Amino acid sequence: MKNSQILQSPNDSSSYEYLQLSNGLTVLLVHQADSEKSAAALTVNVGHFDDPLPREGLAHFLEHMLFLGSARYPVAGDYQQFISHHGGSHNAWTGTEHSSFFFDIDTAFFAEGLDRFADMFCQPRFSSEYVEKERHAIEAEFSLKLKDDGRRIYQVHKETINPAHPFAKFSVGNLTTLADTTEGSLQQALQDFFTAQYSASRMTLALVSPLTLAAQKQLVFQYFSALPAHLPAKTALTVPLYLPEHQAIQLNIQPHRDTQKLVVSFAMPDIQHWYKHKIISFIAHLLGDEGQGSLLSYLKQLGLVNQLSAGGGIDGSNYKDFTLAFELTDAGLNGRDTILQALFSALAELKRQPLPSSLFAERQKLLHWSYLYQEPSTAQQTANHLSVSMQHYPKEDVIFGDYRMELPDTALYQQVLGYFSSNNMRLMFIAPVVTTTHEARWYHTPYSVEPLSTALLRQLDNCQPNSAIRLPAANPYLTGDISLLEPNAHMALPKAIYQQQALSVWYKADTDFHTPKGHIFVQLSLPHSIENCAQMAATRLWVELFLDNINQQFYAATTIGLVYHLHVQRQGISIHTSGLATNQILLLQELLKQMPAQQFDEIRFAELKRQLGRHWRNSSKNKPVSRLFSQLSAILQPLNPEIEQLADALDALSFSDFLQFDRDLLQQVHIESLLLGNWSASQATQLTDVLHNWQTQLPSTGVRLNNPAFALQGQGPVWLQLDVEHNDHALVIYLPAQQATPEQMALFMLANHVLSPEYFHQLRTEQQLGYLVGTGYVPINTLPGIAFYVQSPNTHCEQLYEATIMFFRAFLADTETMSAEDFAEIKQGLLAQLHERDNSLGARAKRYWLALGQQDHSFALNDHIASALSTLNLSDFIAFLQQLLLPDYDAIFLATDGKPTHSHLQFSTAADLKQRLTQQQIAFDSAGKVI
Repeated sequence: MKNSQILQSPNDSSSYEYLQLSNGLTVLLVHQADSEKSAAALTVNVGHFDDPLPREGLAHFLEHMLFLGSARYPVAGDYQQFISHHGGSHNAWTGTEHSSFFFDIDTAFFAEGLDRFADMFCQPRFSSEYVEKERHAIEAEFSLKLKDDGRRIYQVHKETINPAHPFAKFSVGNLTTLADTTEGSLQQALQDFFTAQYSASRMTLALVSPLTLAAQKQLVFQYFSALPAHLPAKTALTVPLYLPEHQAIQLNIQPHRDTQKLVVSFAMPDIQHWYKHKIISFIAHLLGDEGQGSLLSYLKQLGLVNQLSAGGGIDGSNYKDFTLAFELTDAGLNGRDTILQALFSALAELKRQPLPSSLFAERQKLLHWSYLYQEPSTAQQTANHLSVSMQHYPKEDVIFGDYRMELPDTALYQQVLGYFSSNNMRLMFIAPVVTTTHEARWYHTPYSVEPLSTALLRQLDNCQPNSAIRLPAANPYLTGDISLLEPNAHMALPKAIYQQQALSVWYKADTDFHTPKGHIFVQLSLPHSIENCAQMAATRLWVELFLDNINQQFYAATTIGLVYHLHVQRQGISIHTSGLATNQILLLQELLKQMPAQQFDEIRFAELKRQLGRHWRNSSKNKPVSRLFSQLSAILQPLNPEIEQLADALDALSFSDFLQFDRDLLQQVHIESLLLGNWSASQATQLTDVLHNWQTQLPSTGVRLNNPAFALQGQGPVWLQLDVEHNDHALVIYLPAQQATPEQMALFMLANHVLSPEYFHQLRTEQQLGYLVGTGYVPINTLPGIAFYVQSPNTHCEQLYEATIMFFRAFLADTETMSAEDFAEIKQGLLAQLHERDNSLGARAKRYWLALGQQDHSFALNDHIASALSTLNLSDFIAFLQQLLLPDYDAIFLATDGKPTHSHLQFSTAADLKQRLTQQQIAFDSAGKVI
């Protein structure tokens, strides 16, 4: 029976029950009958704002420590292993004023999972051994982000506000802030902080499960009644975020990456109590518009700005920053005042007229549709979202609060617009060329602070509306029928409704998710986009310029959630549209119509070429593990050059060469398409006609291209060293399968399923060798594989390699003594994941599209893997693990350091290995077979 006190969508079939335990814990139970897992999430009104000043980062540290043993489950790592082995996952985060913990698991083990979960908050151990170890994990996490521009800029922000506000605190922590002192041990500080801050009265718990509400309630009373209940609600935060001297200033910040931005922020009070009106997001919609006559369109015409985002910024219980971020061209570096004048002209236009009710009604309509046809999410996502919402919304709006949008009165609208004034403004000018005088603590960010001149402030406040900048027009895509297909129209699998040499169209009507939305995928195989590195670079730039050219024309579609994406793929370019099925085929038709008819501007060509090249060059500043995985992908995929090669080819591309490339691009075009969702058979025919008619207007058609691939057999084991712009050491060990069979896929998936929590616990928690530690199932060119990865601030790759080998040998020894019953239980956890239903229409659409890309026209690969896994016995699994340890296994070791001494591994450069692989290159034909 549904809970009548909680507003919920008429299409939401779940049942809810809201209750409060005697200890003050607020609970929301959700009975979701078709959920394949059960999930729980607990959010507590405690965050880094609550850190004691001598112990900054303590709330974050406590979040880590809660996972490392409790009174009834004292073994560190037991919780993670239990969740993982039973088909689940877990995570947590610490924010400014809240921390949240969540997990999901097979429903048969939900009660045991809740027992462990609850005990973390009742009786955490805070073992001295793990207190010391986890300090180093926090230090490694801190070290990992030292060159992250988000963190570096954030720290400058913290140092230029009211120092008495808790936002000024260092949130992450490191070895310096988390150390024993003469005033007491870190272990005692942890215990004191937990006692002083963690209480059931500050917690909200959400459960989502196919179990009945009565069964869930029993579990909650059984396991969570013991949570401590000694604290009152927290007092309201009253310290202002900014003092007068922190406003009307400009922060000049030097980034680590080559980026150029102007960020304009306006300070506001807490906006949570205005949630019923969504007034801030509405103003962001007006200012962030990208259509004709918009602020962005005007500034792009002046050549000052490439992109604009509006409405972001920090927010909390007594503050909100409304930010507008302008991505600058080179000319924009000297155009600050012109950009600001344009912004204040746009604001003047908003202030001089009443709230545009017709545009507000459009946003209301969209939000109402989103509420009626909510996209389903996983049990874990739902639980975490609800537990956080319970901290912010009254009971009746825990679900509806995000969708409630009531018309505000004129006074409130003008009050909010009143905060957009020059003396309530701060600027961030982020660019490599800025002059700096200070260095931010912890992240060493170079910056300077300068007051904005009185003359500029006066000039901005006197700005008048500019006739070239106006409000958005009525949205033409908000018309049409959004009715749902009848349930009996549902199709079990996609069906090929058109099959010719140059064009194939697949169709699947899908009613499972009760949504009026759909997805369309179109793959354009373009031989003239992939013949060499120069063409591949030109293709990527062509996509950027095309999207830039059409953005203004199609922006209105994106504001109603009718989304289009163009991606460069191995065979050419793919188009993906999604959102309301109404008008989506028309949108795709218009997109296709634009492709052969582009007129490219040489100035925009130069600007976007510079922007794309800068983006590629910035990839060298990615974290080392990411760089190594990127290198692995480039080595093993023939049509995936290294980023540096693409950047060099782009630098050499002239405008005249690009125009010739554009003339050749849409020749010998093969099309494959998938239509999935709330689509009728007549709409599928309509799409087929659109694609066929468009293709007949092209210079020529072609056939589906083969997928080239590299075979690694006989090349390993090989050690590759990559120089990175980072002080951390990193190692990636990639072990590929010999064949792309369901049996091999099952073996590698199971190995990753079992190894992942163990490897993390041993190398990260026990040995403290790094913060980024894990394993992953990594299929490349349809070939399964597994990768081990570690990034460490202090440990050389040779030691990381030795630690991994020692771990694997110990793991193998443990597996050899495993019982058949334990092995069957572990298999069952992975089988449960393989048998999980798609949790959204988007996930299902991508799964089928991926299958088509792999030529799996039966769409049964997962079933074949599950079947192979079901018949897999322990002795076969042990033999497989033993094979991976053989000294001549074809493995690739990618590292930031040289290879271990006295090692059997051969050393090579990436270029040499790729050349050898090229000489034995294989290809797959249209049926997916090696040719």
